[in-house]
Amino acid sequence: MITVLVYYDRISLFHTLTPFFLKKYRRLFHFTQSVDYCLNRDKNTVLFLERQFQFRDPRDLVEDDFTVLRKLRDKYEKIVFLNGQPEAGPNRLDALPFVDRFFDKSVFSNDDHYKEPLYGKNLFSDYYHKKYGVTDPRAYMFRKPVDDADIKRIELSWNIGIGVYPRWNLRQRLGAAAAKAGFPDCGRLFATAWKPPPDFSSSKRSVPVHARIELVPCPSIAYQRRLFLEEIEAWEGHEGKRRRPLFLTGSAPQKQYYRELTDSQMVLSPFGWGEVCHRDFEAIMAGALLLKPDMSHLKTYPDVYLPNETYVPLAWDGRDLVEKAEFYLANEQERSRIAHNAYEHYRNELSALEERFVSLFGSLFTL
Repeated sequence: MITVLVYYDRISLFHTLTPFFLKKYRRLFHFTQSVDYCLNRDKNTVLFLERQFQFRDPRDLVEDDFTVLRKLRDKYEKIVFLNGQPEAGPNRLDALPFVDRFFDKSVFSNDDHYKEPLYGKNLFSDYYHKKYGVTDPRAYMFRKPVDDADIKRIELSWNIGIGVYPRWNLRQRLGAAAAKAGFPDCGRLFATAWKPPPDFSSSKRSVPVHARIELVPCPSIAYQRRLFLEEIEAWEGHEGKRRRPLFLTGSAPQKQYYRELTDSQMVLSPFGWGEVCHRDFEAIMAGALLLKPDMSHLKTYPDVYLPNETYVPLAWDGRDLVEKAEFYLANEQERSRIAHNAYEHYRNELSALEERFVSLFGSLFTL
């Protein structure tokens, strides 16, 4: 049996741990939230660390954290670290000396990005800081040296696309509470299934572009959303009310939000705390065309970011948002083709999850 030291929240329970709960493999793992159990009572020799130190700023990692890692390193024969950070970047590489394998949800397509001093510890925050001078209240520049040996040890696992949708807040919070109480399998019982879209045409979709996006507290992360909203406001202000509304903005209750997605021809999904967002997969499952800032800087899985085949890439400054939205609104066949491609490609990626899980970790367990 393999021990999984986990921090139970909605991301871990309903997304990251999905393959661990497959019926075929569930019996191979013992889940615990207790570091004390791992250090003093666990008899297993292999340990997975899932979302550990997730909420630590790298500047806040204290000696106690490394003391724990050293003790775990001394005890276990193999340690696998599943990085809980949502963005690609050099963050959490402090754990490399203590683990055998290190996995990220997304990795840079160009290894040189790992060697750059990145403002805000990710590429897109660095972009808005350098181009627009955006700063955060607690500015952070990642300067830790990253060499080729470190980069070679960064492996790709899977992103939040493998998880449970729709993400009903109350149900998932109850599930997380059940898992924290010691019943992770019961927690998964709170999962729900997304119904397939009836079709991909626009004939029954009254919303041209779903753009209900809100700003987040961190300025360098929120700035992309601000740019997109400014483009939308500029378009709406031109020629006053004579134009047909193109973008649906503002906020909405969750039930209404999901209903609107299935009624939308296109969905705008900017970056959030990371590049890959829940909204990406919600849009695809709803049968809408995904409009997304260019994702070519990343490799990830499920990879639903094939330019003009499964999504439409946008400039990071938002300058082509209106142009592309109007183009695909006027070209229904092309819009429907990409939306359908994305849906089928996503399903195919998900069908390969078990194979991927076994290819990465099969050597650690025996069925």
